[in-house]
This record gives sequence, C-alpha cells and structure tokens, in this order.
Amino acid sequence: MSKVNNEIAVQARKEFGKCASRRARKAGMIPAVVYSKGKEAKSIMVDADAWKVLAGHHVQMVTLVDGAAKSSALVKEVQFNHLKNYVQHIDFQEVDVNADLTAMVPVHAHGECIGVNHGGILEFELHEIEVICHPDHLPESIAAEVSSLDIGDQLHVKDLVMPEGVRTDLDPEAVVAHVVRPKEEPEAPAEEAATEPEAIKEKKADDEAK
Repeated sequence: MSKVNNEIAVQARKEFGKCASRRARKAGMIPAVVYSKGKEAKSIMVDADAWKVLAGHHVQMVTLVDGAAKSSALVKEVQFNHLKNYVQHIDFQEVDVNADLTAMVPVHAHGECIGVNHGGILEFELHEIEVICHPDHLPESIAAEVSSLDIGDQLHVKDLVMPEGVRTDLDPEAVVAHVVRPKEEPEAPAEEAATEPEAIKEKKADDEAK
C-alpha cells in the first residue's frame, strides 16, 4: 500500500451544464460524481491541483473530505481531454470500509526477463486483474515476476504473489504473460532469370536458317 496521503477535499456541486463545467474548470475544479450502493449519486467538485498530485501516485483509493465528513471511494473512471490536456470528469465509487471490495488492479512486470535477453518478446495477456480485499489492503499494482521466463515460457495467475490480505477468483491457469519469438520476416522471392519470349526465340531460329 502507498504511504501517500490520499485525502482530497471536495465540495458539493450546485451548478450543472456545459457552461457551469467550463466555469468550474477555469476556477481550478473538476466535476465529479460519487456513486454509492443503495444511495443516490452525489455530484461534487474536486480541486484540480490536489487531484494532479494524487494521480501522479496512481492511487486506486481516495478519501473524500467534505468539511467534517469523510468517505472512502474507489477511482472508477477518469475522463481526460487529450487535445486540451485536462481532466474533464471523475467517477468515484464509495466503499464500505468494514467489508471486502472487488477492484481491478494493474499488473506490472518485475525483474529482467531472461527470454528478452535471448531475443524474445515479453507479451502480457492480462494488464490488470480483479482482486478482492479489505479497502485498507488494496494494492496500487500486482508485481509479475518475469525474470525467470525464457522464450516459450508462460506466467499464470497462480504464479502471482499476492500481497497480504489480497486474493483473486480468476482461473489459476489463466495466462498473465509469456515470452514469444519475434516473427521472422518472409524472405523475398529470388528474381527469376530474364528469358526471351518464345516468339522471339523462334524468329531468331528462322533468321539463322535462312
């Protein structure tokens, strides 16, 4: 788990629509929604600078602080405007801190892959996996130890070392990553020796006979 303070101040959103969203972003705020099981979704505003700091640490779980009220929430979706380089909207999912949660966690390669050193290519079939754990144990990522993988080898879900308190219900035999040989470029066909058309050959033979 990250030691980064994942608290972020929020405030209720009172204005809606494109113009209101534009004004909010100019004021340094990001429109967001907090979804809660069995409750009505809440529209909020998030400080853009504070979010930028948290996003830089790739946090999965945040603590939303609205005055004296605090709630834990998963970051479900971040909508980003790549043309203008800003966050348009964030979706949060409030979680029960007293119960296990299910979340998608990225899988990152760990170690220097021997198969790559032998000319192979390391390919991931699963870039993230679904884990089940208490909110306090939610990892930022799962390390996939690939140093022993040679060309033709595979890393399965059962080979992943889960952090303490974290489990997954995925098929243990599911392939996470493997090392493959690079595809060989097809050889260009040899150029055929130039041959004279049959009609020209016959004409030459007739001329020589005269």
